[in-house]
Amino acid sequence: MNNHHHLSLPIVLTIAGFDPSCGAGIAADLKTLSANNCYGVAAITALTVQSTQGVKAIHVTPAATLRAQLDGLAEDLQIAAVKIGMLGNRANAVAVAEFLDKANFPNVVLDPVVQPTAGGPDLLDASGVKYLADELMKRASVITPNIPEAALLSGMEIKDVAGMEAAARKLVERGARAVVVKGGHMDKAIDFLFDGSEALALGGDHVRTEHTHGSGCTFASAIAAQLALGRGLREAVMLAKAYVVKAIENGFAIGKGPGPLDHFYRAHHEPPPRGIHEVPQHGMHPAAEPATR
Repeated sequence: MNNHHHLSLPIVLTIAGFDPSCGAGIAADLKTLSANNCYGVAAITALTVQSTQGVKAIHVTPAATLRAQLDGLAEDLQIAAVKIGMLGNRANAVAVAEFLDKANFPNVVLDPVVQPTAGGPDLLDASGVKYLADELMKRASVITPNIPEAALLSGMEIKDVAGMEAAARKLVERGARAVVVKGGHMDKAIDFLFDGSEALALGGDHVRTEHTHGSGCTFASAIAAQLALGRGLREAVMLAKAYVVKAIENGFAIGKGPGPLDHFYRAHHEPPPRGIHEVPQHGMHPAAEPATR
């Protein structure tokens, strides 16, 4: 019997590390994909020891194990998009590049994670950063570096929007197909998109909250979801930005550090669709209530 006839959601693969606080990495990616009408599957590149207060230690998945995870998923599923986050080391970056070459996926979003925002050990070693810049970046549909990552990969200092544009253009010259430089580190939350021909500055104000743990992972995953749903890159980026802003606005104040986003804010804050009712206090669904005589 075919057991797939109920699934009509696009399948998106996330390749990233696991955050036990579930605010970033694989957990944030899967929540984002579900919230944006996709079915998420995952290959784990590392197990981290972290909380809202930062990353304490990293245990990188052996490259052979990562390859086996990726091959198993690709053999079984029709994957509409891939999101790549933390890789850990060069060996895993190479494994992912070879996987992409073999499968030729239509949509690949690369979030070039190098250092945790809250502090801690590097999330990608030096040789891995070089391989990402020289090889892996070329295999992505779009890359989503923040200001420090864009500066590192482009070799340029970024102080303003003009610097963001210059870095984005430099990264395209170096082989990236499209770049979104995230401006969360700037005074104004402006993201800059350059696709090799057109440039677009996406404005916005900072949300007044410290609960932004996992916002970069969420943004990249939301772009991947929108691409998987058939949106063009510009629309996908704009929709992803709008989603992340609302998720940050409704973030959770948990832990002693920056809390995570509310990836399911729509379900938590929007009224249920017509025809869906609360279950009465006695625990029975309205349709199962005994008839009154």
